[in-house]
Amino acid sequence: MYLRFVYARTRDRQRRRMGILHRRSRGCEDVDAIDDLHLWLTRNLPIPPNDVFSAGRALCWFKVDAHPCIDKVRDLAMLLERGGERIWQVYSRNPGLITYEDEQQVVAVPESIRLTGHA
Repeated sequence: MYLRFVYARTRDRQRRRMGILHRRSRGCEDVDAIDDLHLWLTRNLPIPPNDVFSAGRALCWFKVDAHPCIDKVRDLAMLLERGGERIWQVYSRNPGLITYEDEQQVVAVPESIRLTGHA
């Protein structure tokens, strides 16, 4: 089982939801706490290489047993929600074709994108 945290509001005409690790916290009064969480995640969560994202079509998913990282991202979600954002937790048993994996996460191209070729 895998888990993603995404903004409820879609980002473009394709109706894709952006993961909350993308910085969108401008104007939030908890900027220092958000920056601290991003710093912790930068130090403790490996950054997958660019080539595993299949030209921007792949998504990052936490493994559900990556508790320290998930706890920090839940804290981040709480701060973003307090600032007016709506955050969703999305679970999946099959995130798609896995192009990268480490102890805490996978990167996967969703099946719908692989079949249609559209993001």
